[in-house]
Amino acid sequence: MSQLIPSVNISGVFPKEIIQFVISTLRSFRRLMSVLPPFLTLSTAQKRARFSEISDLCEDHLSEAFNHVPNSPWSIDAAVSSKSRSRNRYLNVFPWDRTRVVLPTSGVGACDYINASLIKLSPEAQYIATQGPLTGTIHHFWAMCFDEALKLDAETIVIAMVTPLVEMGREKCAKYWPSQNHLDWDLSEALQRDRISPGDLTVTWLGEELHEDKFAVTSLLLRSGDVSKKVLHFYYEGWQDTKVPDAVEPLISLSEEILAVRAEHPSVVPIVHCSAGVGRTGTFIAIDYLRNFSDPFDRTSADPVLDLVKQMRSDRMMMVQTPHQYAFLYELLERMFRERV
Repeated sequence: MSQLIPSVNISGVFPKEIIQFVISTLRSFRRLMSVLPPFLTLSTAQKRARFSEISDLCEDHLSEAFNHVPNSPWSIDAAVSSKSRSRNRYLNVFPWDRTRVVLPTSGVGACDYINASLIKLSPEAQYIATQGPLTGTIHHFWAMCFDEALKLDAETIVIAMVTPLVEMGREKCAKYWPSQNHLDWDLSEALQRDRISPGDLTVTWLGEELHEDKFAVTSLLLRSGDVSKKVLHFYYEGWQDTKVPDAVEPLISLSEEILAVRAEHPSVVPIVHCSAGVGRTGTFIAIDYLRNFSDPFDRTSADPVLDLVKQMRSDRMMMVQTPHQYAFLYELLERMFRERV
């Protein structure tokens, strides 16, 4: 038989203010739970099932690609050609041909490949997702930055780097920008050798500051002839590969900084990269989009996380790489919802 627990008059035990606070908090929690969108009430197992659904779809796309299905939107021919293979950091992460960024070349037979994809989530929310440059592709990366700025008529280039250079003794990204100790990098010889335009390109260090949320902001100048572009390089290294961030605040702050640049320079398309350019890159792009360019609570989508990750993966494979990163986006939306209520 269950033991009965006698009631206690807590008014004589706790101060009135504490009792009122507890009651108010409980009522707020009940109200919140009663209006939570259904996608914020999913269990861990349900979230994993939805991530598996996305992963299975990506596997189908890859199967089409490797079986060379004619006119497939998932072809990766450029990425796996003999000319391109050495330009990939990993053997299993490639851009779809349909959305890949094409390098400007200056000669017949030159390779225009870089492991980078254009991500179009809306007319206002576009990004370039790319792998962390290899030592041998640093000049390709800067040529891409300069060419995209020219095409967009953008005076400023924004780069968001969300990986450390080295993790557990393994290089995740080459150090591709100059520092105060070596102010100018001339990339002209390497670009001319690969017949990539422009054939004269220099990167110059202008200054650096550390943001209070622990990411570095380096100002650079990218110049070809008499044309120059300012570069804002945001570098957050506190996020381990395939993991979720220890704290979301630095990433929210980083997103807000980039949004401020976009407000001043509307033509800017941020270039985002980690190591492979899919896991942390995809998660950060999702954070930025959900906070700044969408209303995930307007009820037009039964599950905005599921829909967004599917959309991103249609532009670049494996975006939001792990189930933990996928689940993290629901946590972000719950936080946003609580802030709104």
